[in-house]
Amino acid sequence: MLRSLTAVGVVLAGVLPLAALAPRPRLDNAVASWFPAHDPHLGAYRSFLADFGADEVVVVQLGGGDGPGLLRLVGEVAEVAAEAPGVERVLGPHTAFPTAFELLSDPELGGMDNLGTCGWVLSGPLNGALHLLDLGPSPRARLFLLLAPGPPRERAALEAALLPFRERARAEGRELLLAGQPLVNLELDRAAREVDRVAMPLLVGVCVLVLLAALRSPRAVLALLLPVGLGVFASEGLLGLWGGSTNLVVAIAKPLLFVLLLACGFHVAVATLDARRAGASAERAAWRAARRKAPACLLALFTTAIGFGSLALSDVGPVRTFGLCTAAGLGLGAPLLLLLLPGLLALFGGRGLPPRDSVGPLLARLVGWAESRARWVLAVALLCVLCGAGAARGLRVQPHAIDYFPADHWLRRDHERLERDGAPLVGLELVVRGARPLHTDAEALASLDRWARGIVAAEPEVHACLSLPLLYREAGYRTARQDAMPAGFLLPDVFAKRAEEFSPFVADAGRALRFSLVLDTLGPREVERLRERLEASFRAAFPADEGLELTLTGSYELLMHTQRSLLTTLRESLLTTAVLMQLVLFVALGSLRVGFAGLLPNAIPVAVLFLFMRGAGMGVDVGTSMTAAVALGIAVDDTLHFLHAWQRHGTHATATSTGRAILFTSLVIGLGFLSVTTSRFTPTRDFGLLCAAAMLAALG
Repeated sequence: MLRSLTAVGVVLAGVLPLAALAPRPRLDNAVASWFPAHDPHLGAYRSFLADFGADEVVVVQLGGGDGPGLLRLVGEVAEVAAEAPGVERVLGPHTAFPTAFELLSDPELGGMDNLGTCGWVLSGPLNGALHLLDLGPSPRARLFLLLAPGPPRERAALEAALLPFRERARAEGRELLLAGQPLVNLELDRAAREVDRVAMPLLVGVCVLVLLAALRSPRAVLALLLPVGLGVFASEGLLGLWGGSTNLVVAIAKPLLFVLLLACGFHVAVATLDARRAGASAERAAWRAARRKAPACLLALFTTAIGFGSLALSDVGPVRTFGLCTAAGLGLGAPLLLLLLPGLLALFGGRGLPPRDSVGPLLARLVGWAESRARWVLAVALLCVLCGAGAARGLRVQPHAIDYFPADHWLRRDHERLERDGAPLVGLELVVRGARPLHTDAEALASLDRWARGIVAAEPEVHACLSLPLLYREAGYRTARQDAMPAGFLLPDVFAKRAEEFSPFVADAGRALRFSLVLDTLGPREVERLRERLEASFRAAFPADEGLELTLTGSYELLMHTQRSLLTTLRESLLTTAVLMQLVLFVALGSLRVGFAGLLPNAIPVAVLFLFMRGAGMGVDVGTSMTAAVALGIAVDDTLHFLHAWQRHGTHATATSTGRAILFTSLVIGLGFLSVTTSRFTPTRDFGLLCAAAMLAALG
């Protein structure tokens, strides 16, 4: 008993502070946290931020009711939004047409009766590009909130300030729609919290119920859950001490660690109960089981940790953190499962004997049946793997985070409605640099304006181009009611008078100009093709000897790079994990023949996963991009335990004991993952469904 108490005390003293006292990692789903670390375009985006400020935008559209009432509501929303933290600027009809806005919104000044005298300003190029105000039969106004990079609490404060206006607009017979990537990121933060607060408790609860049915020993279940839970929380503590952040991807590491540690610990618990049935005392049975299962458990933990640790090579920060966090938790699993767990099983073992096992003999007969039909089983397995490889080639990337939410989610409804109304929800930033100042160069501005207007005319995906030439044309329209820039000699004076309005589009003493393209929501390939066409059109319009350079950047383009890298991450992580795990299998089992025998069972869950994704029409997103590595990790764990026992005890004994543990582990974890499918957040739901399918396939 002293040995058990010592083991429990030493491990708890080392791990418990990490689990209980270490700081919790901060939540961060900000756009910048997802950008690939070595993306060559990242430097250009950082330069853009330094020169022009942020390009994150929230779009607010108000419509319905009478014109003056709508304009007054627009003014109130704009005033509240401008005071919200993180909002750098509000662009709307109140800033673009201040005099007309005041006259039209105030009944005492005439209200809509002034439309005949001042309504002409709404026909200018700026309103034509952005549709800031439409006072037709169905009046509508738009606000664009330009946000600085900031923490989630600033986005939450902005949302909290705007949402009451939705209720007020509804009460007045109007509507207020909201959309924008910052709001999507805020919802992703909430989805990450849902993993901790809803999905994880559901997973644990279902696993506990199935464990009780499988082991029929509440004390053994408690002894198993304590080290597994400590491993999960200690890995989170390590992440907090390291100063890392968590998000939707990293949050998946907790349920994943739980099931991987549970799978390994379950083998020790089952072996302990088997020894107890053979007549050993609780302490002797626990430590005998630990010695017997230690080689397979250590190999499984080490192999899986190496596989997930390979994700640290990913360019995407959350994927890299996910891999390191999972590998660290698996490393902690060795002392927790081979020292703390046996000690707890010895202390909690009690005096009674566990119930008689009735599943092992059935599994032995099933394995014997498969052995007698080995060629047919092998043929079916090979066919499954080949079909899975074919299905993997047809997987598509899910590029739009808005599709992660259910169709009835308010943010998705607003986003889709604004898209139908032609509202600009995403943008691509173009920066033109010259050796001399361009901001008052009439000839250069005219050429750039023709090029920008040509883009809008030639590219159906581009709705408008917001730029300094457009603002000059708006100034000219206000003066002469013509859509043309002021005369060249007037440009310095116009710029000086409107310096604050023009400043977001000028940098480097006028040598750098910003052109913001307003786009449809495009996928990664469409953005790349558009980029190529824009670069070609610029080279055609401005030969190299003119000294102008074009840089394409923006948060949306980098997000598309990130989405493309998800598929790369899926392939590379799977390949790296498979190679490393197979090498460890060869070394650990000491036989190339046995190592190759384990190759096919490891590939089947991954193949089934790809077939399931292809058949269900699932795309590769932040959740599903991890599932192939998860499926392989689960399969290798089962394969190592089975082959290690088979080399020492033969088929019948392995099927009776280790096979029973594998069966119950798969059922426990599979049902646990199925409980996660109750989530309304698509990546979390798909992750649970695919992992449950992988657990079922791993039984093969």
